[in-house]
Amino acid sequence: MARRKATERAFGKALALWEAPDDAGEARFCVASTFTFDATFFETECLGRFLGMDSHPSESDTIQYMVEREEKLAAARVVVLADRRHAREKESLRWDVLGVLARGEAIQHSKISLLVWANHLRIIIGSGNLTEPGYRKNLEVFGALEFNRKEGGDRETVLRVLDFLGELIAAAVGSDEAGAPKARAAQTLRSVRAQIATWPHVPATSPTVVLGGPERSVLSQLREAWPSNRPPRTAFVVSPFFDRDGTDAMSALCKIMAQRGPRKIVLDVRTQPCEDGGTRIFAPRAMVEAGAEQGELTMRSVSAEQAEERRNLHAKMIYLSNDEWCVLLAGSSNFTRAGLGAGGRNVNFEANLVYRVRSSDPAARTLDEIWPEIGDEIDIESESLIWDSESEIEEGGETVPPLPAAFQEASYIPGNPASLAITLVDPLPSEWIIRMPGGQEIFASADGRGSGVHTVIWQANEIPFVLEVAWRHPGGASVAHWPVNVSNPAKLPPPEALRTLTLEELLQVLASTRPLPQAVADVFASRNRKGAQRGAELDPLRRFGSQSFLLRRTKRLSAALERMRERLERPVSSLEAYEWRLFGPVGPMALADCYMREATYRGEAKFCLAETALALRRVRPEKIAVDGLPPSAIAEIIRTSIEELTRRAAGIASVPDIDRYVEAAFAEALR
Repeated sequence: MARRKATERAFGKALALWEAPDDAGEARFCVASTFTFDATFFETECLGRFLGMDSHPSESDTIQYMVEREEKLAAARVVVLADRRHAREKESLRWDVLGVLARGEAIQHSKISLLVWANHLRIIIGSGNLTEPGYRKNLEVFGALEFNRKEGGDRETVLRVLDFLGELIAAAVGSDEAGAPKARAAQTLRSVRAQIATWPHVPATSPTVVLGGPERSVLSQLREAWPSNRPPRTAFVVSPFFDRDGTDAMSALCKIMAQRGPRKIVLDVRTQPCEDGGTRIFAPRAMVEAGAEQGELTMRSVSAEQAEERRNLHAKMIYLSNDEWCVLLAGSSNFTRAGLGAGGRNVNFEANLVYRVRSSDPAARTLDEIWPEIGDEIDIESESLIWDSESEIEEGGETVPPLPAAFQEASYIPGNPASLAITLVDPLPSEWIIRMPGGQEIFASADGRGSGVHTVIWQANEIPFVLEVAWRHPGGASVAHWPVNVSNPAKLPPPEALRTLTLEELLQVLASTRPLPQAVADVFASRNRKGAQRGAELDPLRRFGSQSFLLRRTKRLSAALERMRERLERPVSSLEAYEWRLFGPVGPMALADCYMREATYRGEAKFCLAETALALRRVRPEKIAVDGLPPSAIAEIIRTSIEELTRRAAGIASVPDIDRYVEAAFAEALR
């Protein structure tokens, strides 16, 4: 490398990669892998940008955020694949968390975010976890692959990443049965394949992906990606974590370099001054000595200040070069045996990008600028050095055992009554207990429970996002949180606040030309302004007794149904999303429920249900179903909704003059 100081343009806001490009269309699919995980940060900052949220929980009306989140999450499929040690958090049942359990002592360490909009696909690969430090505080490295409907992209590379994500899903703990979270995740990947099947394929030579895992060595793939018969002679390495010994990784690196003639190795590492005047080196001395025996070795300190900001080193990169080519590997792989696949069976799941540039190409300077700012060279012979590396398993500040695979699935099943289905498989620990976090016990080994599916009726209003499991093992006792997923997101009840909408308020929302979340927020703001005046009208004839009132409400119903039909005809890529539109808190079935509760005139509710059925009959499925979703499936669920309206209308008391119209209307709707 010609220079070792990064420039301003090498730094950027990683969260901007989650924002849709122009003309991307609506958000459809998100599959993201991570080692450590912060569910709150992921939902508000990452998902918020991916979904194109106009509101933020800390900056706008809570109701507006709640409705917008419900609406947009119902239209997208989202799954997080986290190493099971850190798959411990949830913020919503509208997206899934799957805990990945790698072989042996290996970990799920890849950081891939697959973001798919209607017309654009982006794959983010980097070193940062789905946490606030990973995207805002640490020194990280990220790269992106782009693919869109109009200009295309390298489909083969995208399919390789989809295959890799499929491996992570297969390694996740949980059932593969249809409808289960793992099956939903696998179906999401199939939907992505169907969506991009006809997009133009434009082969690319750089960057390429290097994906580590069982039987796949990252360093071997890096050597295969080297574009010349003349091997690299110089290697720069930056890594925050190393093995305690580190010689296996160093030996593997040297094997892919020139075996004759000069070799140069530069290690850029974390350092920390100590109170006694010494310096802690976050690298193993044995590794450094092994490298020095293989060629000229230099070790340098990565500056704690990067682009005038203090940053903790978390980026992982290897830069290889000779006088002809330079190649950069950047991503999730630490300079460890498991991270690089440098021998042994315990190989992490890892994801990296490889950039290849001729040394004479001006683009080579860009690779150079990505490197972190470097401080002083380290005298490896100094007696003031304290050699004390950290293992990648300690990332996140703690070493925690993964929840055993015996605790397979915790699923919330909406219904009346709702229930929790907890699936256990052998071998179970000798002693264990499942409870609400820090509170109520659900059941335990002492109850004589064993493997199988255990159903617990759930009567509390608050739906659990996580459970807490405590268990004993040969090393002692451990406690871990266990994310709860949902059996069918489309069947989730609406948030409590949205269940309080009155008929008049719902008509106002549905008839509004404003975005749905803003329309709901406006209704609640109006309700708050009126306050006690809501029940202050003392003359019931004035409020409810005039034919003019009924005519006005009928006009509002007509406007509401037309606007509702327009919303129902927006494109959708999953049946679950469309079910939410039909059965959600601001859909046609909610309107029918309101009329059945609050209609004040004989026959009014029946008339409304019939008009709603006719509005559904006018919805055109061919405008809705996209990316492999058959229009016939949309037509079927619409018909099911009309049949449900018919059943509800049949339960309303007969009104002869209205009944004839209602019967004819439903016959037309079901035709």
